[in-house]
Amino acid sequence: MAEPTRKRLVVVGIAALALMAGIIFRNTGNSDLPTTSKEPTITAPAETPPPEPPPTKTPEGQPIAHTDTGEKGFPEYSTLLNINLDAEAQTAIYELCGRDNSLFCMVMAIASRETSGTFQVDAVGDDGWSIGIMQINTRWHTERMEALGVTDLTDPVQCAAVAIDYLQELESRYGFAPGTHGIFMSYNMGPKGAKDAMNAGTYCTDYSREVMALYQSYMEEMEG
Repeated sequence: MAEPTRKRLVVVGIAALALMAGIIFRNTGNSDLPTTSKEPTITAPAETPPPEPPPTKTPEGQPIAHTDTGEKGFPEYSTLLNINLDAEAQTAIYELCGRDNSLFCMVMAIASRETSGTFQVDAVGDDGWSIGIMQINTRWHTERMEALGVTDLTDPVQCAAVAIDYLQELESRYGFAPGTHGIFMSYNMGPKGAKDAMNAGTYCTDYSREVMALYQSYMEEMEG
């Protein structure tokens, strides 16, 4: 037999003996050893996420004070005044007022007077012409409503948007100072009617006195 062939047979025989020895060892040796040559799959342990902090609770139903510049915290849907108007509507109207305490209290004081303190969102007066918590007269404010995109005066926020725009016009165009009898008179009787009354020596009316008392009370509630 040629020498290279003999060497290959020796190598094959050694390999066969080693394989048989391995099989015998697996069958008779340490039972903890794996019975196949396939390596086990190692699964990394699942990471446990860190515990979430408990939610912060916001006190409900408590009046809070704010600055006009919004420097203090402003929780969503806060009850600003103890009135018969839900917190969501109050918050939205306060935002429309630019978080101006004075303007917001003026609007709420007028709304309270116009609805006899009920803040009834679908209140109707003046033979159906005046609607909502601000009793917006549709004969005089239709163009204003269209410019603001207001379509539903029974929505207290939309209704207040019209009143806010009107109050700002009474101040900027007609010169009525906010938080005065004059601006409350003009909201009730129009700027011309208010100016005529004041020129005749009437500087306040039953309407303006009632609204003024509500306005001052609301200002004290918000800022006190």
